[in-house]
Amino acid sequence: MMKTVDVLCAVRNSSAIEKVREEMEDGETCVFRIVHRGGEVLASAQRFEPDILVIDAVLAELDGLAVVDRLQAMIGERAPRVIGGAMLPMAKEGFIRRGAACVVGVPWNAEELGGALRQVIREIDTKIDWLAAQEVRGRASALLREMGMRESLRGFDYLAWAAALASLSESRLFSLSKRLYQPIAMREATTPQNVERLIRHAVETTIDTVGPDGIYGFFGNTLDPTRGKPTNAQMIAMLAQKLRVS
Repeated sequence: MMKTVDVLCAVRNSSAIEKVREEMEDGETCVFRIVHRGGEVLASAQRFEPDILVIDAVLAELDGLAVVDRLQAMIGERAPRVIGGAMLPMAKEGFIRRGAACVVGVPWNAEELGGALRQVIREIDTKIDWLAAQEVRGRASALLREMGMRESLRGFDYLAWAAALASLSESRLFSLSKRLYQPIAMREATTPQNVERLIRHAVETTIDTVGPDGIYGFFGNTLDPTRGKPTNAQMIAMLAQKLRVS
């Protein structure tokens, strides 16, 4: 499951926001904070570091575009993803130039806003924080060495990355090719098929060295003779679980 998504809303009229809030806070692990003035956005964003900012182009004190500019200057890469609300083409273009995730029309429509929020939430769930993953990858590499896998195997690093990403977002295990192999391949300038093949080779080579009982025993599992060699998915899942509890 992904982490709770913090949504900061800066709007003049919050009736549509409240409707979306009722629908999403319970079912989709969202927390909504609602303010009405541009200056309030800056203070709230610094305090809570929201994931998403829903903001009107027209606000009291500071307009929406000025708020986005200040947030990007103040907190840079930690600035939230923006869903802009605009009536005039000039405001819409302004949000787009500032990298807004999407722009919807105002007055806010609950159905349209809900769809935009869900889309951005999906994008956040698939986005990878490689800096956070780097630290976890180091621990995954240590586990692999302790298990007996040779670091010289080309699949060693790919498996360490895969375990790190899966430990940070368990949902990645439900789509290995798209959610694990593909981003690792893009980072390492190779193909998803190559990532999968080399991880498989590293696992099988290690099993030939330490045996399947050594592999399962390392993870605290009782060996079932019918289980045979663990698949890529099983190996990644076992490593991810060990990382989460270590």
